[in-house]
Amino acid sequence: MRLIAEMNLKFLGLILPLCFSALHAQSQTDSAATLFTGKPVVISSGHQFAEGMAFDAEGNFYFTDVPAGKLFRVDAKTGKKSLFDGQSGMTNGIAIGPEGMLYGCAGGEKRIYRWDLKSGKKISVAEGAFSNDIAITRSGIIFFTDPKTQSVWRVSHAPERKLTKAAALPWRPNGIALNPATDALMVAEFNADKVHRFPVAADGSLGKSEPAYRLATGEDGRGMLDGMGVMSSGNLLIGTARGIQLVPPLSSKPADFKAIVIPPFGDRPRCNYVRLSPDGKWLYAAFKADIVRLPVRKGAIR
Repeated sequence: MRLIAEMNLKFLGLILPLCFSALHAQSQTDSAATLFTGKPVVISSGHQFAEGMAFDAEGNFYFTDVPAGKLFRVDAKTGKKSLFDGQSGMTNGIAIGPEGMLYGCAGGEKRIYRWDLKSGKKISVAEGAFSNDIAITRSGIIFFTDPKTQSVWRVSHAPERKLTKAAALPWRPNGIALNPATDALMVAEFNADKVHRFPVAADGSLGKSEPAYRLATGEDGRGMLDGMGVMSSGNLLIGTARGIQLVPPLSSKPADFKAIVIPPFGDRPRCNYVRLSPDGKWLYAAFKADIVRLPVRKGAIR
């Protein structure tokens, strides 16, 4: 496995050759060539199913290989990849908590784990429900999706750490994220074209949901909406069946920002997770077996 290897594919160069789609009230998309300054690079390959992504305060990058039960760390300074935990409990989504520790959805063990990033010590902070993806408020309340029971669960603040079903849904949830400006909770409807917004009360209870984003889908209408993040502008960056999508909220004016769709590279399957680095310089995306990184034009993804 090569740590940093440029993809040897005919379509590479800038993203100019790609064909982009239209969505969000039929508006034309902006060209993805305006987003990037160089070629995509594979930073890790050969995984069974690469997934959850997070960055710590020092810029180190973490991701999971779910079926393999592995959690990896890529050093921010050297780019060297190392195995952080080889028995992750089939952890999927991961997120950094307000105290700087890493939390993850160990669906294989029906636990939420917390890792001390300095010592590597791992403890269970909640157990009893299947978990897929995770989001943590600035006050430390944990939310995670459970596609098997079509639920969103909540884990209260430490030291109580009480597990409660926060929402029972008529659809299958997957990706989950918080709006950094409002702490509103966004939950992706996996097999559809919508991401829903839930207001979050001070006690962590969820209010009535409403559609917040609409995504491009295939002819079958299945978006396969997965790992995502809300930008400071309110735009949504998300991995989908159509590839990477960057879309404005439904509440925005069509002229404010045009949605962008970046199809999967080469013969890769759907994009199942995507993250922007804290400094805004790199876009990281998971395509099942591969983790791909692209250099971002300054301020282009917002």
